Amino acid sequence: MIDWVDGEATPLDARSSSRDRLVLARGIKRLPSPRIIMVDHDLLIVGGGIAGSVAAKFAARAGLNTLFIEKEKTPRNKPCSGIQFPYFEKIIGEKVPVDRLCKNQLSKVHLTLPDGSTSTAGMRMLNFMRKPFDDWLNRVAQENGATFMDQTEFEDCEAFHDHVDVTLKSQGGNRFHRTARYLIDASGLRPVVRLKLHPDHFRSKATGATVNYYIDGPANLDKNTLYQFWNLDFCDAMFAWVYNKTLDDGQDYWVIGTGCNSGKVMDRQKRFYDFVKEKYNVDGKIVKTEGYSSTIDMKSKNRVWLGEGRILMVGDAAGLVDQARGVGMDAAAMSGRFVAKAIRSAIDRGMEGSALEEYRRLMRKITAQAIRNQDREINVFSTNAELQAHLRKTMVAAGIGLYFHNFMNMFRPAERLVLLPP
Repeated sequence: MIDWVDGEATPLDARSSSRDRLVLARGIKRLPSPRIIMVDHDLLIVGGGIAGSVAAKFAARAGLNTLFIEKEKTPRNKPCSGIQFPYFEKIIGEKVPVDRLCKNQLSKVHLTLPDGSTSTAGMRMLNFMRKPFDDWLNRVAQENGATFMDQTEFEDCEAFHDHVDVTLKSQGGNRFHRTARYLIDASGLRPVVRLKLHPDHFRSKATGATVNYYIDGPANLDKNTLYQFWNLDFCDAMFAWVYNKTLDDGQDYWVIGTGCNSGKVMDRQKRFYDFVKEKYNVDGKIVKTEGYSSTIDMKSKNRVWLGEGRILMVGDAAGLVDQARGVGMDAAAMSGRFVAKAIRSAIDRGMEGSALEEYRRLMRKITAQAIRNQDREINVFSTNAELQAHLRKTMVAAGIGLYFHNFMNMFRPAERLVLLPP
C-alpha cells in the first residue's frame, strides 16, 4: 500500500518527485513531514557485520554523514565459516592484516560425494574468525569517517517522504532518536528492520539452522584443507564441513559442522560428528559450540528483497545468503559497497527518492544469481542418489567455471567481479 504524504502538492509536484513522496505502509507510522528537515545523518546503518561495516566505510569515504550501530558489545562473536576467495579483499577495498587471519590458511578443497568417492583441488582461500575480522572492519569504517556505536539496538522507525526517524535503545535501556535520509538494515539473518516492515517474509519457526563444534585434539586431517561432505544424511542445506580455525587463545581447533533446512539440526550434527570422528580418528573434546538459525522464508520468491522507499536492505537482511554457493559474505560486502554508491549518486543528482532504483540496478547480477540459485539448492533432491547424479553431471562444468572466473577476477575491477562459485 502506498500513500501520498503531502496533500497540498500539485500534480506537477507529484509527478516530478513522486519517488520522494512514497511512505511505507506496513509496521511504520505515517505522519506528515515538513518540506525541509535537518537530519542527523545521511545514513543510519543497523548492524556492525560485514555488510554494515563495508557500507559505512564507502558511504563515509564518499562524504556522507554515516552512523552504524551494533547491538552487541564489540568485539563480538559471530557464527560463520569465515572462509572467502581472495577477491573478497578487492570488494572491501582493503588487504586483510595477517593478525586478523587464522594461522592456517586454506589452499585445497576436498570433496566427498554421497557414494563416498572423493576429489581434491587446489584453491587458495582466506580463513578468519568473524570476531577479530569484523572488529577490524568496524575500525576501517571509523578511520574513513563513519561514527560507530556498539551496545545500541534498533527499536522503531517512522518513514517520511524525505527522511526516516529512528528510535534506538542504549545498553541501559535509554531510548533516543536519530533522523537520517536513509535507513539501512544490515542486521543479518534475523533482520530487525525488515521484520518490522514485512513480517510476511518470515515464518513463525526457524526455517534453517547451522551448528559448529570446535574440537581440541589431533586428527588425520590437513589444516590447510577445506573438507566438504555432500550428503543429505549430514546436511540438506548445502554441504557439511570440516576445517581448522584459530580462536582467541591463539590455539588451533578443528571445526566440524553442518546445517539443515528440515528436521533437527542436532540430529544431523551428531550423525556427522560420529562419522568424522571415526573416519579421521578425531581424538579430542568439544571446547565450544556455536550456531544460528533464521526465520526468513528461504524458499519464498520474496526472499531476496532490497527494501522500499528510503529503507534499504544489505547482506543477509536482503536475503542474499546463497546456500547453493555455500557463501554469503562476498554478496554482503558487495551490497554494502553498492548501497553507498547508489545513495551518493541519488543525492548528487538531486533525486534522493531514486536511491533504491539505482541500488537495484547495481545489484541486478547479484540478485539474479541468488534468485536463480534458490532452485539449485540441494534440498530440491529427495535422495542421495539424485544428489549424486546431479553432482556427477555438473561437477566438471562447475569446476571449469570456478577456475576460469577465479583467474579472471584477478583482473576485473571490484564492482564487476563474478561471485564464486558462479
